[in-house]
Amino acid sequence: MFPAFRPFRILKRFMPQNLFGRTIIILMTPLILLQVILGYIFFERHTETVLRTLSENIAGDVALVMILHETPGASFENLKVLAKEYLSLDLEFNASKTLDRTGQYRENWLYIPLTTALDDKLQAPHYVRMTPELIYISVQTKKGLLTASLPRKRLFSRTTPLVLIWTTVSAMLLFGVASIFMRNQIRPIRRLAEAAERFGKGDELVPFKAEGAVEVRKAGYAFLRMRERLKRLLHERIEMLAGVSHDLRTPITRLKLSVVMLPDSPQKQQIEADTTMLHHMVEGFLSYARGTTDEEKQDVLLLPWVQEITKQHQRIAIKIHGDDELHLKIKKTFFNRCLTNLVVNSDKYANNLLIDIKRLGNTAVITLDDDGPGIPINEREHVFKPFYRLDQARNLDTIGVGLGLSVARDVVLTHGGQIDLATSPMGGLRVQIRMPLDAL
Repeated sequence: MFPAFRPFRILKRFMPQNLFGRTIIILMTPLILLQVILGYIFFERHTETVLRTLSENIAGDVALVMILHETPGASFENLKVLAKEYLSLDLEFNASKTLDRTGQYRENWLYIPLTTALDDKLQAPHYVRMTPELIYISVQTKKGLLTASLPRKRLFSRTTPLVLIWTTVSAMLLFGVASIFMRNQIRPIRRLAEAAERFGKGDELVPFKAEGAVEVRKAGYAFLRMRERLKRLLHERIEMLAGVSHDLRTPITRLKLSVVMLPDSPQKQQIEADTTMLHHMVEGFLSYARGTTDEEKQDVLLLPWVQEITKQHQRIAIKIHGDDELHLKIKKTFFNRCLTNLVVNSDKYANNLLIDIKRLGNTAVITLDDDGPGIPINEREHVFKPFYRLDQARNLDTIGVGLGLSVARDVVLTHGGQIDLATSPMGGLRVQIRMPLDAL
């Protein structure tokens, strides 16, 4: 079976991807077709008809002059005056000269209709020659060589191409006006897309006003309502999580005090371990909820800021290098938690940590390499899930409940970035964060 031929799919590859470009094509296509049709009708049909009519008139005038000139007793001087006055023909006569060639000076679209008309009207040899200003028609009469000259504009006016020029200029002006209006109509759609993109990156304070056509305003109002509903829903969920976690603190504290009063035994140690784990889980809930609170973005000089974050970790050897002039616009406190979780994770399981900060195009790249045990490839996607742990002996977050990497990815995605895990050249885990510079 041969694959189906789909010309529109092939054409789609060459179509602009943005709405404005496609709208321009929609506007230009009928204008171009109009110009093609107008050019064909005007120059191929209308101009051909006009040229044929004018050529027949000129040929008739020349034939009349030749007949009057050959009339016995006719005066050439009187004929010359009458031809100039009534036919706009300048006549010259040479009785001793004969026509050395016939036909036309050269092949040209203007010569053809005139030569054809002269062949029909004249029964004598003739020759046609044109200059930019005049047309010369030489006829071999019985008395000698008669030459008639007339303005070229009698056959074809130079203003004729102006019709197409003016229609083209008018079409371009209309196209320009339409493009301006279309750009104004597309601008609200672009602003709506930018507002949705920034809201998706956590910038909830971005100003947006519904404007434009009725349909665009409806989409804008729908976005505003959706944004308010999502903010209210997220706020309610976070408050519920924080409230439940906070209320659990009191009974957990009572349990810890009660365990202290128990005599030493294996059961007491197990209860102490369970209450400690429960306490860590509650603190993890509260920490996770605090990380999603509203915060405005700030411009941060990245390298010294990362150096300040890592100062408190003395157990692991940390080396930091990179671009010391790289700025990033971030939610500072929120992003601090992301880097702190990653550094603490390496602090638990590695002895050395290398942090590289550099710029690649419009992206800031933060790479953390350690020499710890790393994470198996089949587990690298799972560890980003909230409260997920590889096993009981190795916890990958700051408080031991499986929220460290989940919070880190949430922070990066909220800023419109990307976080990936890989094998470090040092033998441990590589965490690479890519943050867009132009989108923040």
